Amino acid sequence: MRSIATDIITAAAVAAGLPESNVMIEPEKDGVTLPKRRVEISYLTEQYRRTGRPVRKSPTPGKEATHRTLAREKHAVRLPVRAAIRADDEAWLKEFSRCFVAALPKRMTDKNGNTVTVAVEKAEYGGFTKKAVEVFKKRSKTFHITFTGMTTIENEIPLIKSVDIIPSYREAGNEQEHD
Repeated sequence: MRSIATDIITAAAVAAGLPESNVMIEPEKDGVTLPKRRVEISYLTEQYRRTGRPVRKSPTPGKEATHRTLAREKHAVRLPVRAAIRADDEAWLKEFSRCFVAALPKRMTDKNGNTVTVAVEKAEYGGFTKKAVEVFKKRSKTFHITFTGMTTIENEIPLIKSVDIIPSYREAGNEQEHD
């Protein structure tokens, strides 16, 4: 789930105009070697909820005429992520934030074909102070994004190709009637 979350955030940042090298997992220290305009990704606790509902049914590859594959959701997975946009220019931060959120997809599919939904929950601003002299401007806007996906299991089910009906009945007769 982390890899698809990173891919989605990176694609949205690139679509908004930031180079791919400026999207990074949250660095340990803030230093002068880091780019001034960047997106820092930090992952929060991943949550699992046991389910069991059927998700999809498809023909089994190689056995299309005789079998079907049933995919069943095992767990619903929720991964909250913080995407912190750091900048030195307030106007750029405002425009980039708008383009970044607009570039995030509503849903995508992961490598297993499962749907992953993307939802921006809230945004927090940082570094906006009213100082008389600002030598090093540090502005930030942190988006709280929730990725919801699933883990699945697949079962191969044989198709019923023919049905033989065997009638079962009693013969009438030899029954005594009671007065």
